[in-house]
Amino acid sequence: MSVDFSKIFEPISIGGVTLKNRIMMSPMEVGMGESGGFVSERLIEYMKERAANDVAIIITGSVGVSPEGRGLATQLSCYDDKFIPGLKKLTDAVHEAGGKIGAQIYHAGRQASEQITGLQPIAPSPIPCPIMQGNPREMTEEDIRIVRQKFVDGAKRLEKAGFDIIEVHLAHGYLLHGFLSPFSNKRTDQYGGNLENRLRFPRQVVKSIIESVKVPVTIRISAEEFIEDGLHIDEVIEICRILEQDGIKAISVSAGSYGSLPWVIQPMMIERGFLVPYAEKIKNAVKIPVIVAGRINQPEMVAEIINSGKSDMVALGRPLITDPEFVRKIKEGKQDRIAKCIACNQRCIDNVFIVKHASCLINPRAGNEIDIAIQKAAVKKKVMVIGAGPAGMAAAKTCAERGHDVILVEAMGELGGKIPLASAAPGKSEFALTGEYYTREVRALDNINIKTDVKADSDLIKKEAPDTLIIAAGSQPVIPPVEGIEGENVFTAEEIMLDKSFVPNKVVVVGGGLVGCDAALELASRGCEVTIVEMMPEIARDIGLIVKMVLLKELEEAQVKVITGKRLKKVTQEGIILEEEGKESQLAGDAVVLAVGYRSRNVESLKGIVKEEYVIGDAREVAKASDAIEEGFLIGLKV
Repeated sequence: MSVDFSKIFEPISIGGVTLKNRIMMSPMEVGMGESGGFVSERLIEYMKERAANDVAIIITGSVGVSPEGRGLATQLSCYDDKFIPGLKKLTDAVHEAGGKIGAQIYHAGRQASEQITGLQPIAPSPIPCPIMQGNPREMTEEDIRIVRQKFVDGAKRLEKAGFDIIEVHLAHGYLLHGFLSPFSNKRTDQYGGNLENRLRFPRQVVKSIIESVKVPVTIRISAEEFIEDGLHIDEVIEICRILEQDGIKAISVSAGSYGSLPWVIQPMMIERGFLVPYAEKIKNAVKIPVIVAGRINQPEMVAEIINSGKSDMVALGRPLITDPEFVRKIKEGKQDRIAKCIACNQRCIDNVFIVKHASCLINPRAGNEIDIAIQKAAVKKKVMVIGAGPAGMAAAKTCAERGHDVILVEAMGELGGKIPLASAAPGKSEFALTGEYYTREVRALDNINIKTDVKADSDLIKKEAPDTLIIAAGSQPVIPPVEGIEGENVFTAEEIMLDKSFVPNKVVVVGGGLVGCDAALELASRGCEVTIVEMMPEIARDIGLIVKMVLLKELEEAQVKVITGKRLKKVTQEGIILEEEGKESQLAGDAVVLAVGYRSRNVESLKGIVKEEYVIGDAREVAKASDAIEEGFLIGLKV
């Protein structure tokens, strides 16, 4: 059935500001500001490219109103006039690119980083944030008055800098949301207790900003905190009704707080579009536009939300990191060519957490727009790429886009390398979108000749005589050299993940990294009794914070047992023998599943034949898919 995308491109007005379509870029922390809160050229180029590709309005990541209220060193600020010139340069660039831009004004409250600010956080109550674990000071009424004025002063600076809209941050556990939520507000004065009191300070802030600026003022709010004693949808609806009466012009719907972090930046295990029912409830209660976000990565889903009237606009965050042309491709009828965000968090929020700027597993150019432009090659070459996994396909695609003739050789019958394996794990089906995208792209390029079921060797290389050889032959599972490892009861994680008939009663998974944890969950879902054995002190050490939080909870709910700090010494017919500081212990199991890592395939026989050669991806050094794709992309630019 055909999908009608036309309503996406109907204009909409927010407080007199006309937007050319119904897609907003969500406020996201992307780690691209200069240290201290200033705008950088990298951030300008990143936002300008999205604006130039028909995103109606971009909302910045959080802009801090006070020095002690900042959560990241690279977060933008508006607490001093010195920030105005950089902010003005950003708004001018977005306007010149054809878009509108709004600023999300905020104070981090107890979720601020004392390590970054050097100042004690302030909060409604002196309760540490579950993640930041700081030592917040309870705000006095004088603090409340001062901070309210800081919001007003910051809003005036943002208006002076040329922002079209000011969005007040009432979500994610930050200061204003901290007052709204019973989870973080335990006050007994006029600012705590019932909803009227908890709303008092946030309402004062919003009303004061509305009275102080001419641009429309909107809010972003967590519709559901997903914490038992947190803020829930019924109270949120009442908050939205009251603030609508006070003069806000739109409501942007989000979720969660740091106490429920996976609901703030949802990993792939969380259902697509999970916030749409909440947005619909809010929309039914107000008359102003409602905007919804939350795991919306399909153009058809965007159309369905808008066409059904469940929300007036859709806010895309990570999907516009993955594909800045998302909106333009829909407009041009090329929605099947969109690179879709898989919510892996590996190169976006995981990067920001380690003080790097955001990028993307699928699109390594994201965040690097200022550094990288894909240009036609000065000299056209014949390029052979061996291996059609993530690294090989990224290299082939980039080489072909630059004008080279490419031969892509794959020993298996399908493209994708280990992507089918990754997407076979419970809750990880989104990984398949990566393989689908790169497979579709390399097949769509006329100057790529794909050869599947062909094992590359020196004879094939000599016969084709390429100018450049890119070896992306991948990796294979490590088999540890221990006694009994070749027994009939020993399997690799790869073997069992794709064999749904494998259902032993009791299984020992050796290795507690991402592959081992995924294998354990898969086996538990089949009804097996599963134990993970990891020689390091903890499992899931190679996994980003948010995905790790969800994964550990899933393992607990699946009743997967975990043993750490013990090394595999021997495999027997009854199970395995473990060793810890010279002491041995036995662990029973009908089957032993190995997930102790990968090693590069031996590609020596392929080397030295072509003058210009590169070994990339796992064939060079075993790493994550994001590393492999980035390396393939960069080599493609180099050839």
